[in-house]
Amino acid sequence: MSTDGIALLDPDDPFQIWRDLQEPADDRVTHPGTPMPERATSAPKVADLEALVDLDDPRLVLSDGYVGLDRRRTGWRRSLSRVTYLPRRTLFRLDVLVVLAVVAVITGAVLLVTTRPSPAPHPDVTVAALPANPLGALPRSATVPTSVPTTVATTTVATTTVPTVAPPPVPAAPVIDPSSPQSMGAAALALVRYPWQQLPGYSIQFLPISEAPSPGFYGNTNFTWGQPGGVSTIYVYPGETVDRVAGITAFEIGHEVDAAYVEPQEGHDQIESILGIHPASWAPECDCAEQGYLSGWFAAAFSDYWSPGVGAWSTLAPPPTGATLDAVLPWLDPRVP
Repeated sequence: MSTDGIALLDPDDPFQIWRDLQEPADDRVTHPGTPMPERATSAPKVADLEALVDLDDPRLVLSDGYVGLDRRRTGWRRSLSRVTYLPRRTLFRLDVLVVLAVVAVITGAVLLVTTRPSPAPHPDVTVAALPANPLGALPRSATVPTSVPTTVATTTVATTTVPTVAPPPVPAAPVIDPSSPQSMGAAALALVRYPWQQLPGYSIQFLPISEAPSPGFYGNTNFTWGQPGGVSTIYVYPGETVDRVAGITAFEIGHEVDAAYVEPQEGHDQIESILGIHPASWAPECDCAEQGYLSGWFAAAFSDYWSPGVGAWSTLAPPPTGATLDAVLPWLDPRVP
């Protein structure tokens, strides 16, 4: 390419050189009044005409019929743009085709999954087919099954019906036979809160009044001081109430606790100090009334604490209450430290 031709180009108009050459030719070269020397001077030069040949250079043309500002500009960026123009248009069309192909593949995959038939059951699997309305398919006289078994391979799984569990019935009050000492005694023991069953070797029996040693004798306990184990006998009189039998029973249990736990741990001395009473003897030497002995006072206090009680039975001191009860409590329940 001619350097002189490039110098004449206008960067904004690739045809400026043609217009510059055409106007003088029209005005001066062809004007009849222009002298010949001036006509010769204004005529286009060979170099100028050679510069026009660059318009057809394929290296400077983007495409047939394209006219643009960069068709004749120099530089590596403009040259690269002219070289890659047609491929870039091809790549754009290729991008569009790729996007359309991806959309088509995704649409086909979705249709394939949604229209895929369900697999046939395995030969070893038995599937129970039920109608849409199992109850409606049964005859009116048929019995509706409570569960539908389903067999899979060799394992049978069946639904089970959980029975309705009714709440346990409230136990009825025991029927007490007033003429039976054993029936009265069982009802009385239910009112005694002390765990007398834990006393080793100790037992209680209930007998009719006909076997009492003397009239008015309600009960007695055979025991040994300092040792657990003994037998309490309660004599049940006709017309006796269950509460009164329970109080007498707890009174006799108090004698067993006194002999087995209180006396061996020197509880007699502490109780005497609490009450401020120091009798000559803690208990009588016979099977007789104990209202005037501390053994009777302790048994009555024990009965009042663990059962309906016998009330103010002792003639030595009233039943313990308040601070006196708190001080005596470890001996009314030897399990309390």
